[in-house]
Amino acid sequence: MNAHVTPAQALNFGARSLLAFVLKPAQPLSDWFSALDAWLVRSPTFFASKPVILEMAGLELEPKEYRNLLSYLALRHIRVMGVENASPTLVGPHLPPVVTGSRTVNAQVMIEESAPPAAEPARPQKTESLVIDGNVRSGQSIMHPDGDVTIVGRVASGAEIVAGGSVHVYGALQGRVIAGISGSSSARIFCKEARAELLCIGGVYITAEDMNPQLEGRSLEARLTGEELRLRILD
Repeated sequence: MNAHVTPAQALNFGARSLLAFVLKPAQPLSDWFSALDAWLVRSPTFFASKPVILEMAGLELEPKEYRNLLSYLALRHIRVMGVENASPTLVGPHLPPVVTGSRTVNAQVMIEESAPPAAEPARPQKTESLVIDGNVRSGQSIMHPDGDVTIVGRVASGAEIVAGGSVHVYGALQGRVIAGISGSSSARIFCKEARAELLCIGGVYITAEDMNPQLEGRSLEARLTGEELRLRILD
């Protein structure tokens, strides 16, 4: 009796060679993000859908700082496909893989090839405010790059608000708020009860660990003064 043998399905392995942009974060990260945001104001979609590699040589970060770095890049539509020269403590599941053996090419050529064709100046668009009547739950992300965001309720821990303009929270702010992503240095953050995990305006940020304990639970305003994020008690 002859058994019927089904041939094994062929696995079509292949290889690709591609060009990627390399970003080199530097300390202090707040200054580096400010410079990056200034670039993105001129070219807001420059890195969208483009492969990006992080050069980590000489940059000492704790795992939490590294994850925050990746999160802040993702908020700017920058997705990291790999890292070079990363510390072993920054390698693991759900993190970009380590890449080696790359070679440097002329970045200006890539920039010119990526630049969109010249167009007539666009008319200024009218910005609109977004109002959320209710609480923002943990895990929710509200992104409104075209204006202010007002939350008539609570922003839970693990929730995130991202706005092109200012953010107003008429309740407890326990999550993360990033304001002014449109490049507005006059953007502010207001909340009725400050318990935030992170406040950020124009790439300058402060985390819960760095915040003065006397501010916890108070009505608060955050604004950017020069390159410093200043917090003011309102009540």
